[in-house]
Amino acid sequence: MSAPLKPTKEFSTRYDAAKKWRDVVQPSLEEILSYICPGREHDFDRAQTDPRSDEQETFISLPEEMATDFAADLVTYYCPAEARWTEYLVTAPVPEDQVDQVKTIVDTREEDIFDMIQASNFNDISPQIMFEANHGTAAMWVEQGHFTQPVFMEAVPPHELLITPGHRGILDRFREKWVLASTLPALFAGWEGISLTDLRLQNKISKPGEKSKVCWGFWLDWTDPGFPLWRCEVTVDKIRVTPSTPLVLGPLAGTCPLLVGRFNPQTGRPWGRGPGWKALPDMRVYNAVDEAVLDGLDQSLKNTLIYADDGFIDLSEGLEAGRAYPASRGFTREQIFEMQRGVNLDMGFFSEDRLEERIRERFYQDGPRQRGDTPPTASQWIDERRRVQARIGKPSAPLWKELFLPLIQRVEYLGVQAGKLDAELTHNEDVISAQPVSPLQKAQNQDKVMVSKSNLDTGFAVFGEAIGQVVDVQATLQNHIRASGDELTVIRKEPQGETPPQDQ
Repeated sequence: MSAPLKPTKEFSTRYDAAKKWRDVVQPSLEEILSYICPGREHDFDRAQTDPRSDEQETFISLPEEMATDFAADLVTYYCPAEARWTEYLVTAPVPEDQVDQVKTIVDTREEDIFDMIQASNFNDISPQIMFEANHGTAAMWVEQGHFTQPVFMEAVPPHELLITPGHRGILDRFREKWVLASTLPALFAGWEGISLTDLRLQNKISKPGEKSKVCWGFWLDWTDPGFPLWRCEVTVDKIRVTPSTPLVLGPLAGTCPLLVGRFNPQTGRPWGRGPGWKALPDMRVYNAVDEAVLDGLDQSLKNTLIYADDGFIDLSEGLEAGRAYPASRGFTREQIFEMQRGVNLDMGFFSEDRLEERIRERFYQDGPRQRGDTPPTASQWIDERRRVQARIGKPSAPLWKELFLPLIQRVEYLGVQAGKLDAELTHNEDVISAQPVSPLQKAQNQDKVMVSKSNLDTGFAVFGEAIGQVVDVQATLQNHIRASGDELTVIRKEPQGETPPQDQ
């Protein structure tokens, strides 16, 4: 039997660096997961996906609730299922007489890509993907098994992910996953250059129930700085199944199936720092406080007794609630003496309120909420909500560039490969340059609309019905519609005061 093919030096070097980074963050990741999703902290220890009981090891449930709400906020912010969030912006100048035609072409592209995303399972798993942003690093796998099938996506949990900083901040990325060996041929269907002819692998494939560990590695080749290419190498049970030269997938946009986005990444560190990481000290204290409250409550429900005996009382180990202690002959009281052990539970309950507020703030769930008996006014509610959105917008901005933008490019690439989309957007044989718009830009546009509306309210209060003499109302409304992305409101094109011609 021939020796198995070893991974290349480039693969091994990059993998070892990524493994060292994950070893550093793994204890913190496990502790975070124990609070926001109890039981998942054991995922790093599971061999071959063996099932294991998800035993509750914490005394608090608030972090799990806050983590779920935070994931829902990110989905609503970036990729709401009920709205078309794959909007494009034309970046090259377009002649005025061709604007409508180019807009129609770009809108059609948006609809085609959005339809592909809607036909996939993205809306089902997007909360799972965004849940991983609680610890700071969300990853997903995007592929199409066959051109007749919809695009398939799945969340990549941290125990399957290994990443390391690459050139210009683009991550080298690896995914390790245990799979049934019998599914290996289907897993690599459509992959060019993958060979499963090794006898060790063939023996496993032929045996039902056997499992193999697959590792995909992806990194950018910067040989041509102006045209970087994704390279890929795959191992199965540490046996290289790709050629001696790593596979070339293609250019930067859309060719890599493993997408990794980070929440609030730190300079020089590959793993993001999500709200769960910031809240970790508070979750520890909150859990300890609840444990102490429960322990104190347990002690307050038990009696500690002393009774007469020939021996003597040994208090060197303290008093344990629920036990009876014998006293020496010098204990003269005829009845049993009950020791009152005062346990102040109010202090623990008081601390919980403060800790809850801190945890809500860490997970960006601190507003808008009614505090006290008096509800906030409408303007206070809006201002508080905008403040929370502003707080979550900045640290989550890298998610757009690293995850959602590559997702749109990946779906577009798969659509082109399947023949569903044209390779380029063209008009009169000229290429249309367009790129997706970030929700942060749309949020800024909404702020501009709010500021303009406030100024209009001030102007109306001063000028009343004469506001039209100092403000072009129709043009302003058109700007509001354009900036807000409103697709329903229609502005009449006839000049003000002119009646459209009637049909004879």
